[in-house]
Amino acid sequence: LLGMIAYQVEKYDLAINLINQAIEIDNRQPIFFHNLGLVLKDRGDLEGAIRVYQQVVRTNPKDSEAYNNLGNVLQENKRFEEGITAYRKAIEINSNFADAHSNLGVALVKQERFEEGIVAYRKAIEINSNFADAYYNLGNALQKKGDVRDAIQAYHKVLEIDPNYAEAYNNLGVLAQEEGQMEDALKYYQCAIKVNPNYAEAHRHYGMALLLTGDFLHGWKEHEWRWRRHNISYQKKSFSQPWWDGSILERKTILVWTEQGVGDEIMFASMLDDLLQMNANILVECEPRLVPLFQRSFSQIQFFPRENPSNPKLLNPNIDYQIPVGSLGQWLRQDESCFRKPQPSYLLACSDKVSKLRRKYQVLAKDKLLIGISWKSTNQRVGKIKSTSLKNWTTILSQPNCYFINLQYGDVDAEIKQYTSGSTIYIDKEINSLMSLDDFTAQVSALDLIISTSNTTVHVAGALGKDVWTLIPYISDWKWMLTREDTPWYPTMKIFRQSKIGDWEGVFLRVNQALKTSQDTHGY
Repeated sequence: LLGMIAYQVEKYDLAINLINQAIEIDNRQPIFFHNLGLVLKDRGDLEGAIRVYQQVVRTNPKDSEAYNNLGNVLQENKRFEEGITAYRKAIEINSNFADAHSNLGVALVKQERFEEGIVAYRKAIEINSNFADAYYNLGNALQKKGDVRDAIQAYHKVLEIDPNYAEAYNNLGVLAQEEGQMEDALKYYQCAIKVNPNYAEAHRHYGMALLLTGDFLHGWKEHEWRWRRHNISYQKKSFSQPWWDGSILERKTILVWTEQGVGDEIMFASMLDDLLQMNANILVECEPRLVPLFQRSFSQIQFFPRENPSNPKLLNPNIDYQIPVGSLGQWLRQDESCFRKPQPSYLLACSDKVSKLRRKYQVLAKDKLLIGISWKSTNQRVGKIKSTSLKNWTTILSQPNCYFINLQYGDVDAEIKQYTSGSTIYIDKEINSLMSLDDFTAQVSALDLIISTSNTTVHVAGALGKDVWTLIPYISDWKWMLTREDTPWYPTMKIFRQSKIGDWEGVFLRVNQALKTSQDTHGY
């Protein structure tokens, strides 16, 4: 009892000592071992917790609760197959163990075995019709599988059982947003936050939705909640300087550190010039591959490659402020009027490299228009809906007077051979965009027009002030906002958006016509 009291106030070491003392007095009580495993798990000692639960099931092979707990720890340790085995053993002992069925479903879904996971969730619900977690997990699986209507139904069932289930509201918001129902999405996010004011993921989604609708002032504020999420995919730096609060920077030194992907770093770098206009001394830590490009483009700023640990110069306590680059918007882009115009470009490619590449491509193209193309995103989370197949590009690639140059990063030789069917896409083997962003930037700068799906390529092109046509899904990243064909981030960008979910065919018809018209009226 004393051990669990200590556990409840997160005094884990004390709890472990007290529980071990209880075990020394009476090692025949399974509950002591269950409690010890729980404390070890929550302290982060997963291997220790696994050993404890394994000992319990060896001593009492009919303890279904121990097998379920063992499965939970194995799953948290990413040992999914072993976890599945443990859950199945718990169910074998007690076929009406609803928690074990639901946990089995979670492990299966994490391995993308959606159908099996759905069966497990439905079994848990059959045993306990008021099992809100099982309905929520079912909704998650259906959502990942693409069964939107059934997922929505499952989440609504969760809320019937428990009206304060914030995660269900959040996921309903995500689904509404993906369908373009922004008013509903915003309401669902607000409900999630009302139920749980500290729910960081709901705040982040709410912020992204507000930015998508053009509400920069409130969107940036909610965007700051990204740092409070548990499973954040990018690291918050542990610099000691105070965060910049928008105050005067005259003769002050500010450290800006970049976050998220390369495309985000490039887009947010458009705000560095605003800091220069405030007469600030600026230090920037960024993706190492961007250092040569950024240093050339912003000669008054000192750039440092992002590394761990950071360069000692960036740890100087005499630096007045720090701020992640994605947080600059709350002070510098509070509404669309804050985007200074015209600002067609802010990055400078190496002029010698650009000249050399342009001459090379002009010889190959024989006076044709030089068009760079990129057709997919490798983003693990949203890359699928942002990507096209080269098969979609057939009509565009057959346009006369156009010479197409590959800008798609990664090994795409086989894909190009498979789909181009007589059309030519030139692959410049001297350019490795993944290794040298400086070379890639020069390549993009050497072209007349860039046509690409939403990925790093369009950010590079936009920041260089190149004419760039960006192909995006019906509801896309917040950066491209809603319905509009332009973006305040890049004045030279034109957006071609799906008119309905999944309709790339319509996008390519419009791009093809625009390319024909541009050649007739402007030479491109």
